[in-house]
Amino acid sequence: MNKKFPKTEKLKSTKTIETLFSEGRTYTKFPIKVFFLPNKEIDTNLAAFAVPKRNFKSAVDRNRVKRQLREVYRLHKHLIEESGNTRFKMLFLYLGKVKPEYVQLEKSMLKLLKKLQEDNS
Repeated sequence: MNKKFPKTEKLKSTKTIETLFSEGRTYTKFPIKVFFLPNKEIDTNLAAFAVPKRNFKSAVDRNRVKRQLREVYRLHKHLIEESGNTRFKMLFLYLGKVKPEYVQLEKSMLKLLKKLQEDNS
């Protein structure tokens, strides 16, 4: 079980992110919403994380929330990697307006990853 989050697993393509917003399916478990597209052609799951500037004016606060989201994903990504052969392109969007507790993010992320796992089966 690899708990790293290397560059090869990060979603950076602007076109792909736009496609996720326009054509992707979504699941929401407050305070996180995930946009995703199943893709059998890629080798690994690709993930991106976003926090709206509208909700957090300070870049320090936005970056902290993104860092927490990445950490929770990194620790629990094995849930969707172990099941099925479908890979996903995902964008995790933070919806809350206050700085989250790590435990709250972890609970929400686990529920979303389990939904993706069921989708993959």
